[in-house]
Amino acid sequence: MHACRLISIAAAISLSLPLLPAADPFTCPVTHPIASDSPEPFPGMHGIWFGTEKLWTLIERGRWMSERHTDQGYRQPKIVWFSSVYDWKEGVHPPLTITGRRLDGASEPLIFHGANNAFISGKGPFITSSVTLPSLGCWQITAQYKDQGIAFVVNVR
Repeated sequence: MHACRLISIAAAISLSLPLLPAADPFTCPVTHPIASDSPEPFPGMHGIWFGTEKLWTLIERGRWMSERHTDQGYRQPKIVWFSSVYDWKEGVHPPLTITGRRLDGASEPLIFHGANNAFISGKGPFITSSVTLPSLGCWQITAQYKDQGIAFVVNVR
């Protein structure tokens, strides 16, 4: 009976306090791709493309799913990139760089593992890359290929 009285007193105290407005939670300003000049990379390859004619990638509903957890963080093993100025015969590692920073909290920066040439017979060449994000959350990703750069925001869950 004594425990019930304590709960009742606590409920009465909480009911008599004014309600304070809740702090607005951070909303990740994810990039929502819009119709762009980015061509379809291969006939029949559909997706939500983001970028310009010189550099574009696939963004799936403004988020990346964390593929694999490692001791460094959450690895995104394959991010595909396309460019109208890309020549896969120029070298093994295309001059693509990727950086990133977390917008909704403290984190170490994104770890870029490099870019590689890729080719699908009957379709054509493209670039693959891999990154590790030290933590889950809202990330601004910036990619640079030759003289073209793009930036977008994804929610990594």
